[in-house]
Amino acid sequence: MSARTESTTLWANPDGTMSLESFAGPVRFRERGRWVGVDLTLVKDTDGSVRPKAHPRGLRLAGRTGASGGELATLGQDAQQLSLGWKGPLPEPRLNGPKATYDEVLPGTDLVVEATRTGFEQYLVVADRKAAERAADLVLPVRTDGITARQGPDDTLTLTDTRTGESVGRGSTPYMWDAGAGGENAPGARAARVDLGVTERAGGFDLRVKADRGFLTDEATRYPVTIDPAVYFGTDFDTYVRNGDTADFSAGVDLRVGREWQKGEARSFINFPRHASVTGQDILNAELNLYATWADNCTPRSWEIWDTGNASSATRWSNQPAWRSKVTTSTQTHGHTDCGPRWISEDITPLVKQWSKTTNTVDTIGLRATDESDVTAFKIFASAQTSTAPSILVTYETPADPVKDHVVYWNDVLQETFRQVGGAPGPLARAGAMMHGAIYDAANSARCAEGALKCLGDAYLVKATASNGALPDVNSAIDHAAFDVLRSLYPTLNFDDEIAAARSTIPAAVTSAQRAAGTEVGQKAASAMIAARQNDGSAPVAPYTGSTQPGYWRPTGTGDGATPQWGLVKPFAMASSAQFRTAGPAGHSQMSTLLPSQAYADQVNDVKSLGRAESTDRTADQTQAALFWANDLDGTYKPPGQLFEHTQILSRQHGTTVTGNAKLFALTAFAMADAAIMSWDQKYQTSIDLWRPESAIRLDGDGNANTTADANWQPLSQDRNGLHFSPPFPAYVSGHATFAGAWSKATQAWFGTDQITWTATTEDPNALGVTRTFTSISAAATENAVGRVWLGVHYRWDGTDGVTAGGNAAAYGVANKLKPNSVAAWTSYETLHNLAGCQEVGKRLVAEHRWTSYQCTQVQASGPDHTLYVK
Repeated sequence: MSARTESTTLWANPDGTMSLESFAGPVRFRERGRWVGVDLTLVKDTDGSVRPKAHPRGLRLAGRTGASGGELATLGQDAQQLSLGWKGPLPEPRLNGPKATYDEVLPGTDLVVEATRTGFEQYLVVADRKAAERAADLVLPVRTDGITARQGPDDTLTLTDTRTGESVGRGSTPYMWDAGAGGENAPGARAARVDLGVTERAGGFDLRVKADRGFLTDEATRYPVTIDPAVYFGTDFDTYVRNGDTADFSAGVDLRVGREWQKGEARSFINFPRHASVTGQDILNAELNLYATWADNCTPRSWEIWDTGNASSATRWSNQPAWRSKVTTSTQTHGHTDCGPRWISEDITPLVKQWSKTTNTVDTIGLRATDESDVTAFKIFASAQTSTAPSILVTYETPADPVKDHVVYWNDVLQETFRQVGGAPGPLARAGAMMHGAIYDAANSARCAEGALKCLGDAYLVKATASNGALPDVNSAIDHAAFDVLRSLYPTLNFDDEIAAARSTIPAAVTSAQRAAGTEVGQKAASAMIAARQNDGSAPVAPYTGSTQPGYWRPTGTGDGATPQWGLVKPFAMASSAQFRTAGPAGHSQMSTLLPSQAYADQVNDVKSLGRAESTDRTADQTQAALFWANDLDGTYKPPGQLFEHTQILSRQHGTTVTGNAKLFALTAFAMADAAIMSWDQKYQTSIDLWRPESAIRLDGDGNANTTADANWQPLSQDRNGLHFSPPFPAYVSGHATFAGAWSKATQAWFGTDQITWTATTEDPNALGVTRTFTSISAAATENAVGRVWLGVHYRWDGTDGVTAGGNAAAYGVANKLKPNSVAAWTSYETLHNLAGCQEVGKRLVAEHRWTSYQCTQVQASGPDHTLYVK
């Protein structure tokens, strides 16, 4: 509630996004400490007077009066008040919505008072020329408390606070118009200015309204004629300007666009007060909502929405705000008899994205016809003074530092954890899969609480529910799922600061009940994951010391074989660790046939040439690529962390949402965790635990006549002190390559394409500051794999077979885990106010693999609302 204002509503959506609707006029006001919605419907009070059901300025109208008349309309409360009087008896008014009609206040003349959002509009409806003589010159007494009135040269009124000198209200240039060809009050009517005179006196002033007698007696004037002055309190503002007119139209109920019959072309401006919450946010969607009240016909005619400078009471045709840039063009045309008044919506997302990058307090929309000479394109929209005030509905995500996207935030925490704990990549990949899998289940549970259609897809382990019955806050669910998994995995590390930083960015509009519900489902998702991975085969086993037999892996100075048990760890998505086991190097499954083969000799000689520390055959770019992808050393984010970082880059480029990232990172993490299991199965659980190139090249004894030993050969790979090394586990297949193949297939499946261009960097200490640009996902994976040859730590088949096997594992996981929602027939998902918004939501649901297809169907013919259907 604290985030509301008179003209804006801010609320948190269950998916972690925020929505803000800004109106050009007040839609609520404070009364006895609570917000009350504006309701202009007039009702009779117990004392006989008339009032709107709920009015922000306390408007009151007269009931029946005696012969001397009295106060017709009183506006304002407490220290600021204005009362417009009427000299003469007033009958019991007829009430119709916001209008009160006092019949025959003068012979042949009705008095109408219409409540508006910030004041009132009173006008005389004169039936014929005889009645016009009596109504042509009237004096209306005005009583004021704490207010002074100043008349402008264009017959406007400015109402000023006598204490502060600040403007508190206004009266627009008064006009009168005839019935015209289209009937009473129809556009195209003949119009003329009404002279206004202000004579100050004690306690107020007299308002003299003088109609143009020439207009009233002109044979071309069609009766009835309406004479219309208006008074408003407040600072909300919209207006229109018309070529050839110098009047102020800012207090009217109309916003006119295009060329009206026998009049100049008109343009409209709408000021929207900026709610501070939208500044600096990631705008997902924004739509302008206007109520169309008039069109000359139902044929679609083009009109435009622009970004303009701010409008003011000084805005005229000759003094318009700057027309900065056109936002969109619309042909929506409503308001004529056959296509009656209705709401229309237009997508203005690009404009609001621009606005969010500025610190303006007011933003302004301009409306104009595309062809301003075409009278059939003339339109009228309701102004801020009506019950159908213009509004902008914005949906955005909150990027409050230090947390922007809570999934990405915890992925950053995970990468920092990798830097701290180091070690072999398998346990790191397992930690990533556990954390991101729990995050997905938590986010999915939060969305499922809105209804089955809002789920992100199949649960991985659990669809948790909150015991308090509130809709869980998605970000709270994500935070506690990640926090609980990480502190379970790494009990010696403290993540209290990280959870505190994440929690501090939960928007204030999220209720304590929603936070508690989110926390609960996050904790339940974490508990399910932790329980599922108990006794999964990841516990340390006896050291693996290798063999001294030719071809078999033996230590190379960096320790015993790391995590030899990892090929027996329970997979996250695969059916078994050996499901995608390869046939072996060049199809060999026994060392006795592999070592004497020509294929083996070719592989050894390839890496001997290209992977040597001082190789002259390796190009400078190959050297850079090899070191770019290395990240073998503790203190870096390691191979899984580097690929997570690339995932972040691709996610940002595609504008993936928080809940989309929950699924993307889970699928990617599962793929890499299974890649580690599958790779280590091949390394340790088959008959060929192949020695590293430095062993094959430096030691004589493989028995192959086509290889020659070189005892001084060293790989390019080196530590921070320049010492050359090979990672401490068998060569076939490459873990880097298997990770890369799995990551490549998972991300291609998510984004629906291989052709993506991005630039990334590295944390390897021998390539700090190096950036590389890739034009496809598969190209990055291939370079990662072959880079291990250039680094001198792998054979080429380690990479090619690893990429293929990793891709197979990822494809299986994507096809079988976290599958999109599905129903047999098209099912209504939600109704949106415009086609563009419907299509954007539909595209996102498909792009983020929540549903496989969508369609938008118009709710009513010619109406703006569209229902989004999914299946």
